[in-house]
Amino acid sequence: MSTHTDSQRKARAHNRRRVRRLKGMGLWQDPYVPAEPVRQHLHKIHDQTGMPYYAIAEKIGLPHNSSLQNLLWGKGGNGPSKTVSRETAELVMAYWPSLDDLPPTTLVDATGTRRRVEALAVRGWSRNWVARQIGMTEEAFRKAVGRAQVTAGLARLVAATYDEWWDQDPLDHGYALNPVSIVRSGARKAGWHGPLAWDDATIDDPKAMPVTDAPAPIATEGGNVADRWLHGESVVLSAEDRKQVLQHLMEWTNDTPKEIAAQLEISLDTLWQTWSRIKKQARAEGRREPWRRVYVPRERDLKQNEMEEAA
Repeated sequence: MSTHTDSQRKARAHNRRRVRRLKGMGLWQDPYVPAEPVRQHLHKIHDQTGMPYYAIAEKIGLPHNSSLQNLLWGKGGNGPSKTVSRETAELVMAYWPSLDDLPPTTLVDATGTRRRVEALAVRGWSRNWVARQIGMTEEAFRKAVGRAQVTAGLARLVAATYDEWWDQDPLDHGYALNPVSIVRSGARKAGWHGPLAWDDATIDDPKAMPVTDAPAPIATEGGNVADRWLHGESVVLSAEDRKQVLQHLMEWTNDTPKEIAAQLEISLDTLWQTWSRIKKQARAEGRREPWRRVYVPRERDLKQNEMEEAA
């Protein structure tokens, strides 16, 4: 004898009819997707960054580490699951750790750290001064920033120093003109670029180019530039407009991150860094954190009665 209530039976029947209609219109998406690509992405994050799986679960918004247990290792003697919910897959595949997420000993590309040190030198702050600010010996710091990779902990310390001092003049803080001039002259001869040549969103991107005195496009004047870009108008986005466009494309389209990066003419690494900053800022301001949604691709327009039937 069935233990289901009449209401439950009606709900199940309604759901079966809804699935048949969606399939008939070519709009059905299975709520589960293959687990292997998602599992490999998790392993890649763990292997390349050293992040524990519980930390990854926390960062992508899952309640606890056990949320990933069945996906990674299986339960009750069974092997890892073959499928995973589409929502969990989207959360995992859309995540790559930002610098702030990484354990301090994780090795990261040194480009951004080196650029920040050089930009500070253009202002007159020496490399030895930076070393003292972050509590390292001058020799150890010189060797560290000369390598292809630095630790995430060191990169964070340099970034924090840069954020605090990039717009400060050493002469306004009691430093003598002669040593400051020597630092500035050395930076100029080395061809280094100051803080204004770098966008905070791209300074860590090895492919990014500095904005120099050469003619460069400037952001389009007028309001609603991001909206105008999204509607196909040929406009030049400012850094803030680009963030708005990126958030819209990540939240409201089926475009892959790689496709979005190509549209905005930025690298995939820059996209993930900017996306992480957008979410971090939303959390800091107490706003809803943006996230990648799942959408059903529509290859044709639906008639009103078809939309009602699919509901």
